[in-house]
Amino acid sequence: MKDRITRRSFVKKSGVVGSLTSMVTSMPTFGRTPDVKAASANPPEISASVFPWDLADEGLEKVLDNLEEMSGANSIYMCNLSQKTRPFRGGDYPHNPVRKSYTCEDCRVYWQPDMKYYGKIKPLRTEREFLAKTDWVKAFRKATAKRGMKTGVELFHAWIDPSRFAKELPDSIQINVFGKPVITHNYQNPAVCHNSPAFQEYAVGLYSDLAANYDLDYIQTCLIPYVLPTKYLTQNLPPDPIEWALVAAEKGGCFCGHCKAAAKKSGFDLEEARKELLILAKQDKQAILDSGILAEEYLKQNPVLKRWLDFRCASVNNLYRLTSTAAKSFKPDIDIRWNHYTRTHSYYSGVDLPSFMNHVDSIRANAFVEHQDKLKLVYDKVKYLENFEKVVGERVHWVAALDIRGKDPSILEKSAELSSYTGCDGYALSHYGGAPFENLKAVKRGLLKSKWAAYFK
Repeated sequence: MKDRITRRSFVKKSGVVGSLTSMVTSMPTFGRTPDVKAASANPPEISASVFPWDLADEGLEKVLDNLEEMSGANSIYMCNLSQKTRPFRGGDYPHNPVRKSYTCEDCRVYWQPDMKYYGKIKPLRTEREFLAKTDWVKAFRKATAKRGMKTGVELFHAWIDPSRFAKELPDSIQINVFGKPVITHNYQNPAVCHNSPAFQEYAVGLYSDLAANYDLDYIQTCLIPYVLPTKYLTQNLPPDPIEWALVAAEKGGCFCGHCKAAAKKSGFDLEEARKELLILAKQDKQAILDSGILAEEYLKQNPVLKRWLDFRCASVNNLYRLTSTAAKSFKPDIDIRWNHYTRTHSYYSGVDLPSFMNHVDSIRANAFVEHQDKLKLVYDKVKYLENFEKVVGERVHWVAALDIRGKDPSILEKSAELSSYTGCDGYALSHYGGAPFENLKAVKRGLLKSKWAAYFK
């Protein structure tokens, strides 16, 4: 069993001494009984995400005041390497005094990178005048440290902007079984190969730079591993992943030269495997689905597919082994956090949680439902989180993501109340800039009814 180092570190950092003598909670009628002793001993981590332009437009201290006072946040992380326009789902920012929306530069960093940590690929810093004058990670860390807040940086879905990627690393784009580039589900960009030595060097550089220079508590990422269609990244998925097994080689990668070289080192002939997987990809998939076969049996019948899926998971594990080892060489107690946006059946996108957890310290469990304004989805989410706890709870510190950008604060309030009983160690609120203030207050009201109510009175 893995020691929960990050949980103990969080308790120490929060300055909680002794135990509370009473706790008043509203226990839901389903799920596990509340562990009052554990709740008394461990304050929850209530993390929240911000973008640098939020801080520039509204004022760094003002943003921290709002998150701390309105939502109870005690942990803040800044998003870097983001893309496209925010708010992500359209509409206007609800409280930004400067702009209604913001289209960011693709995959830029908002700190001053130390180039000695990088090789062939170097990060690009923002060039926007209102952001470029400040090292935002440095300023952000200084401000949160004064408040005793946990501080992190998130490296977003893609770490290299598409135009540079195609020019500088054409051999590092994921290739599917048909020999075509793999395109990501969210931004329609080429997906990077995790076995590319140049990309691995760049990834190690990012983690080393941040760990060595900014005294962060955690580095979080939601880098896309291997692509699956968008519909497979939603809540309430079918219990059996047979569809995932049928499309993995077609929709995702990778069969590039770097993967062939890495596979060869492990005794796996990827080129020979590709020939067989190509035949499988051309099958009549509907007929297979209609047969009622389950994924486990399908993989038994096609062991080369299972071997390829295992190889992908090993490739992802290796990347995070490299980045975690590098970061901890500079700051041994830094928390390496995975944003688990792939949710159910993540094995089919390259994340085998049991083995993957050997290389991370904590997980953000992404199960956004609050923005859909349907109470039933909150109860479904609770069941999902309870199952997630069974998989990861004994090994890592984990927080449940809450989407704070919806239109119905009462839904968010209920989720903030009920999700506390699932075994999670806190919440991750996303994202501040798109969240009405009433939603931040709804989180606080929910926390006052939660397992952790005593900490927010």
